[in-house]
Amino acid sequence: MTPKQAAAADLFDTRMREATGYTLEQYERVRAVGPTSLAHVQLYGRLVDESGAVEALERWAAEDRKSNAGRKPHIPFRALLILHLMHTDAGSNRYHDVAKTLFARLTPEAFAYLGITVADGTQQEWYIRYWRSLNRILALTSPWEVPRNTFLSAAAYRRALETYSQKRRDRMDELMNRLIHASVRRLPADIRATYRGNIAIDATLIRIAGRPNRRVSDLDNDRINLDAMSGPYTRDGNHQGKGKRKDLAGWEAETVVTVPNAPGQADSFPILTTGLTMHPPGKIKHGPLIAVKFHAQLFDERGYLMVDRAYNGLKAHRFQHPTRTMGFRNLYNFQYRKDAKSGKQGAIADAILVDGSLYVKWMPEPLINATIDYKARRIDEDTYNARLAARTPYRLKPHGHPDNEGRQRFTYPDVNKLMCFDPATGKRVRPKLSGGSITLHPDSRESMAIIKHLQAHEFRSKKWTEWYGLRSHVEGNNRYMKDDAHANLGAADKRRPRGYAFQALAVGAAAAVTNMRRIVTFVTAAAKQVLSPKQLRARRRRDEHGNRLEHPATATQLNL
Repeated sequence: MTPKQAAAADLFDTRMREATGYTLEQYERVRAVGPTSLAHVQLYGRLVDESGAVEALERWAAEDRKSNAGRKPHIPFRALLILHLMHTDAGSNRYHDVAKTLFARLTPEAFAYLGITVADGTQQEWYIRYWRSLNRILALTSPWEVPRNTFLSAAAYRRALETYSQKRRDRMDELMNRLIHASVRRLPADIRATYRGNIAIDATLIRIAGRPNRRVSDLDNDRINLDAMSGPYTRDGNHQGKGKRKDLAGWEAETVVTVPNAPGQADSFPILTTGLTMHPPGKIKHGPLIAVKFHAQLFDERGYLMVDRAYNGLKAHRFQHPTRTMGFRNLYNFQYRKDAKSGKQGAIADAILVDGSLYVKWMPEPLINATIDYKARRIDEDTYNARLAARTPYRLKPHGHPDNEGRQRFTYPDVNKLMCFDPATGKRVRPKLSGGSITLHPDSRESMAIIKHLQAHEFRSKKWTEWYGLRSHVEGNNRYMKDDAHANLGAADKRRPRGYAFQALAVGAAAAVTNMRRIVTFVTAAAKQVLSPKQLRARRRRDEHGNRLEHPATATQLNL
């Protein structure tokens, strides 16, 4: 092994221990051996302990507790979360899978570690104990008081809607994000230090078993899915279905992920889920900002934020303005209405907003309407690209980033060097600017109309294309979580328990274990650039004479 390889091997071991507590060989063995090993249980136990989720659940239970009467749970909160993560990582998180583990797989040491004092019982008894105990978490975090074992009539559905509790919904948001934040904090420090603050956000279907209900807002029809509060999903438009046969039943998870530090540098930072929330399909009024705020609790760095067309359709005060005040530079795509007459999205002072950028208002009309004309097939792609490039001299130059109130300064180009046209008559003019710059203040309707679509780079420019392309990482991460080779979140039959709270907990657990896997994969990929597969697993510890030392944790010490 060369000095370079030896240094890479030491760095790899250091990073693996920071991320998992083990070397790669140990980590793979611990995961593979399953719940018959105390080390396997401890792997997930450390994650739960670091998350603070147990303390939060106990605090919420104390808030809601009316008396000390009633059946005491066989399985405490901490054990429930550990078991949930373990079985999510194994891709088999059904109640009977967990019951089988409790019945026949756990060792006495594991029971003691989990804090479960009763270790006997049949598999059916363990099923009931787990079901009852887990429902304590679901009761604390379910926004609605709704039965999950019967189809609701329209009247019963209306009554259920009236039980809505924002407090319980906020609890589930916190619980999900505590779990994923604990996994992200496992990032080795030297990798964490390289992060530049870039993120992407997207909503993804969390499909459930059964036929889709009608829309959440439909109060006059019975619900036909046992998960009464779920909604119909369609692949078209904003994904809010109507309950047609082709629609799918489920929820949508709003996911924020980290993306590489720059285009073309896929190995510069791992793709990790850092913010989560869940809502009915198409109902993205509040979820995106909630998820971004949870990301911001983890990282102070602010870079680019990439979203698809659904998000710049939100009202500016609900997403675009708050994310700007947080320090993000947003990148959007645009979908104009088919009957649109102009490409202008807003106007302020001597400037107009077109495709998310500010230009002088005397820019030629063919340049203003380039995207609309291209979408309507009135011009070909070469003409379209030429018109986009011709816009650049008319663009106002942004200075710095928005401040914490959303203000930002822009300077005008020299209009004396431009061909300018009167917007009303279309005749060429020699305009005079009212000033050399403008400062965008989020204090008026016209300003907020600008902020709604304002983005960091010119639409479809080289920089916009390169950066906006990183948005695909959030879609890839969502597919990764759903893949049956990973967290298997896409298998509705593996998530039979009904209701918002269980589905949200399943998403949070899937994101947490996926983050752990992606950190290990990232660290291993970096080491593979220097080390061979054999060197990755080699026992490299030696004494002062160069003799190999016993591995720091043998299979026996790991209770494997």
